[in-house]
Amino acid sequence: MNPSRTITITHKNADGKLEQAEVKMLYCAASETGFQSLSGEIIDVFNPEIGKDEKGEVIIKSAPKATDMHYIQLAIACIVAAYESEGKEPPITSEDIMYHATREEVVKLVQAVVEMRTEWLFVPSTIPNEMKPAEDGGKRKNASTPTKRSKRA
Repeated sequence: MNPSRTITITHKNADGKLEQAEVKMLYCAASETGFQSLSGEIIDVFNPEIGKDEKGEVIIKSAPKATDMHYIQLAIACIVAAYESEGKEPPITSEDIMYHATREEVVKLVQAVVEMRTEWLFVPSTIPNEMKPAEDGGKRKNASTPTKRSKRA
């Protein structure tokens, strides 16, 4: 199941008065493609640059290049994805976030996006378990190195 959240955002209602709305957010493939459409950037702006040091250990070479605007654009994409997945229109607009939301609401919006993205990118714990040594003295089934090249190689 894709990560989702509900947050509160101040917006302008049909009468032009400010009020708060409960807004759904959904992190899915549509969120990432929506971000790319809004920003003109690839989703990798949220990833740090990874490298290796002189000892061969993995290090973070530089922080993600994402700006505040990138996080807000991703949040907008998550809101649109949540409502489009239900065939509905979002109760707020990007203008509501930019001009009417409080700083605290924007912080919670960005925090929700970061949490959902982290959940969505989660790598299951089964991968490290497969790397454990075999209990039969190191021999694994089908783990021998082939002695001949296959026809595909």
